Amino acid sequence: MKINVGIDLGTTYSAVATFNKTKGEVEILKNDLEKKCTPSVICIENGKVTIGDEAKDMQAAGNLNTAAFYKSMMGEKDYTIYIDGKDYTPEDLSSEYLRELKRITEKENGVEIGGAVITVPAYFNEAQRNATLNAGKRAGLNVLKIINEPTSAIIAYGLTGQGKKNVMVYDLGGGTFDVTIAQVDGTKIQVLSTNGNHQLGGKDWDHVLIDELSKNFYDEFGINVEDYLEAYKELQVKCEDAKKKLTNLSSTTVTVQCDGCSGRYEVSRDMFEMQTANLLNETFLLVEKCFSEIGNGFGWQSLDEVVLVGGSTRMPQIKEMIIREYGKPPITKNIDVDTIVAAGAAMQAQLCTENMLVLGGSVGQRPMANLGGSVAPQNSGAIVIRGTDIQDITAHSLGMLALESNGIDFVNSIIVKKNSKINEPFGKNYHFNGDNLEVYVLQGESNDPYDCALLYKYVISGMQRGTKNSFTVNFLYNDNGTVEVNAVLDNGTKLTAKQCEVTETISEIISRLRQQRQESRVGGAAAEIMFMIDSSGSMKGEPMNQAKSAIKDFVNGLNLKANPNIKIGLLQFANKSMWVSPFTNDTRALEKAIDSVKLTEECGFGNLEIPLTHRGKEFQNNNGTKIIVILTDGAWVHPKSEIKSSKELKDDGVIIYAIGFGTAKEDFLEEIASEKGARKIDLSMLSTTFKEIASTIATEIS
Repeated sequence: MKINVGIDLGTTYSAVATFNKTKGEVEILKNDLEKKCTPSVICIENGKVTIGDEAKDMQAAGNLNTAAFYKSMMGEKDYTIYIDGKDYTPEDLSSEYLRELKRITEKENGVEIGGAVITVPAYFNEAQRNATLNAGKRAGLNVLKIINEPTSAIIAYGLTGQGKKNVMVYDLGGGTFDVTIAQVDGTKIQVLSTNGNHQLGGKDWDHVLIDELSKNFYDEFGINVEDYLEAYKELQVKCEDAKKKLTNLSSTTVTVQCDGCSGRYEVSRDMFEMQTANLLNETFLLVEKCFSEIGNGFGWQSLDEVVLVGGSTRMPQIKEMIIREYGKPPITKNIDVDTIVAAGAAMQAQLCTENMLVLGGSVGQRPMANLGGSVAPQNSGAIVIRGTDIQDITAHSLGMLALESNGIDFVNSIIVKKNSKINEPFGKNYHFNGDNLEVYVLQGESNDPYDCALLYKYVISGMQRGTKNSFTVNFLYNDNGTVEVNAVLDNGTKLTAKQCEVTETISEIISRLRQQRQESRVGGAAAEIMFMIDSSGSMKGEPMNQAKSAIKDFVNGLNLKANPNIKIGLLQFANKSMWVSPFTNDTRALEKAIDSVKLTEECGFGNLEIPLTHRGKEFQNNNGTKIIVILTDGAWVHPKSEIKSSKELKDDGVIIYAIGFGTAKEDFLEEIASEKGARKIDLSMLSTTFKEIASTIATEIS
């Protein structure tokens, strides 16, 4: 029988589950020892792969051909583990582990696995997700989807079809920590915020015991256990066992053996909790970060339920911390912290193929499947869940390498913000007259590109030669939480977005771009910007004062000293128009010209002028980029004429920004402006808006 499964590929333990359509419930598939969970330990000897409890026993015996906790290093290409005479990456080991797990599951349960949804920590980045995806494929699995572990747990736990609630999943596994907060409304799930640390997990609590016992052993015998790999592997397993015993005992003893010596030491829960308090606090700070990102005063008091996931949450200090902060215990009834993630993944696997899930069976006369305690009452009827009911979010911001408005520094220009919806495209508009545009995709929350991960280089091509092309580059996190990039012209024509191998570091790329920019400054103007300022009667007083201040911010934002090939011209218009400043690169001259703008008899006080028609072609240099920025606060008398002129200018490659406030008509601004160049704003936002436009222009003409 061919089935779809959900696989919780854990750092310390893994589980496989499937959704039984007939019963309307999840079934956990057992391994060859009739257990629900299989240790994520692997042993490779003479090419033979052994996993699970048998491999863990080999690890405890000091076998050097065993590996554990490799999941926490997924995606690290330079990290390898030497076993069986060969270097293995974490992806290599995961693929070998999954292949053997698949074989055992199929044999012991009499099934054939058709497709699989594999879970990952919510805070896994692009490289880690792709490594997991590749590992699954290499293992012979048809990977339907990669899903976040906390989201998977919420799917299994939270879908009751009854009421609205805010649920927090606190997921502390063997090697990773995630916290996710979601709003569950009946069968609908909206993830609100997620944070985590893929290098923080139960193994770090183990290491506290390892360090303590190693120190005790050294003090007694003068022997460093870490220098003896077999003994150290034994100690790792013993400390993990001791941690588990301290869940129910106030103290336990551990025997350390190395180089013919043997020491026996007592460890207490009080000592253990005191020495690991800093680790617990790290998880608490990430919870608080979720609250801050949601905003609007969201906090512990806003939560309806807290659910613990992951074997490491069995440590008493976790529950005690939740009670201390939340004021009541977390949900524990009917929840199997080891298998709830696999259960949710199994439900998602069914949704991937049928886009519908019926819990409790079609008859509706029996309780809903017991998934994490979400049990429907008798005779309640079946609950139907659709794929569109579940809305996950991004765990990391996504941006591109861009030139700062000062014309000197390069920044990570964030396009997709952290906690944005999965599968929702976000774009950046470009005006470009070259043949190929290089786009460097960055992942991270910092504006500093050196603090971000460089994911991809894309080359956008297919633009018409000799024409100022206007197009949008779209960034999207897909269902797997991995990145997709595409580009489309404003007329809807798709451009080629080719992913290329990144052969340079971020430092090398920035250095090269700076050098190219310096070389390109020789010659004519890179850009001429014509600023058209409304000086009609309605601009009198505060509107004009704020306009002048905002235009100065615009000029300063372009940093003309660092960008000598950008020139700005200034004109004002009302019933007529007149030049206030010719095109110049002199910041002081421009600021004096801006200060001189005022309501005059010469221009009049109405809105009769058609500035685009009369002045739109009065650029000095036909080479380079031509930009018009319009600021107006009222309705124009001759809109049709200006719409026609704006189209001609745009067809000639002129970029037009139209900024309006007051009684300016938004539809008119959109008609005359280039794609995404129109904005109707409050007067208070004028300065911010012009700074953003300056930054965009600096990037586009770099």
